[in-house]
Amino acid sequence: MDASTKICLVQLDVSPSKADNLARVLSSIETAGKDCDLIAFPEYAMGYPIDQPLTRKYVEDIAEPLEGQFISAVADCSKRTGVAAIVPVYERDNGFVYNTAVVINQGKVLGGYRKVHLFDALGYRESDMFRAGSTPLVFTLRGMKLGLVICYDIRFPELVRAEALSGARAVIAPSAWVTGPFKEEQWQALLMSRAQENTSYMIGVGNANRAFIGRSAVMDPLGVKILDLGAGDRIGFCEVDDDRVINAREMLPVLKQAASTVYGPCIQM
Repeated sequence: MDASTKICLVQLDVSPSKADNLARVLSSIETAGKDCDLIAFPEYAMGYPIDQPLTRKYVEDIAEPLEGQFISAVADCSKRTGVAAIVPVYERDNGFVYNTAVVINQGKVLGGYRKVHLFDALGYRESDMFRAGSTPLVFTLRGMKLGLVICYDIRFPELVRAEALSGARAVIAPSAWVTGPFKEEQWQALLMSRAQENTSYMIGVGNANRAFIGRSAVMDPLGVKILDLGAGDRIGFCEVDDDRVINAREMLPVLKQAASTVYGPCIQM
């Protein structure tokens, strides 16, 4: 295993135009990709309306299969540059559309994580537009295992725990965290909690469209914030240091203890 993996977070101000967003994704890979092993983009990177809610028609109009033009262009760019990429798309498959984060390495599409927990809360209904996924995903890059979740998923600790128990040293969370009272505080608190309770890096990549908070952030394996990109269209870098994960897991062996703990039914009083 390589001792560290350098990750670029692209806090993209996603526009309604799929073509424009693709051009910016490719440009980011060509430029920032020179300085990292993996480049990650936010949820809804394929497109999002301005000052309007996401609709089923909009999603269905621009959705593509994984072998479609959008991902094929990103894969070609990945092959030219040698950098891996995580690109969230609206994936069309077998008559359904999924909110999917696609993993590409050196031009090869390794697969995709389909968002398990759709955001049906606070007046928003992703299930009107997407079919839910059902399976956690861990992939290996440069010998290091990394997990992948999407946005609302971070409110469900058992999903991140499953990926950590499967060997993930970091979990990457492309997101479009909707603005609102205390939403920035909730986002950061959840990332910190998932990091500390799993002694794993948590890497949140935020969408900078004005419907969302941006605030891409990285928490280390003890839950300490080591990067915060604030608002707006920005790029940042972090390093997943395996020694830091090992040391955290020696100091705080929660994963080992959780894996060996079996709880019975709750006592009813």
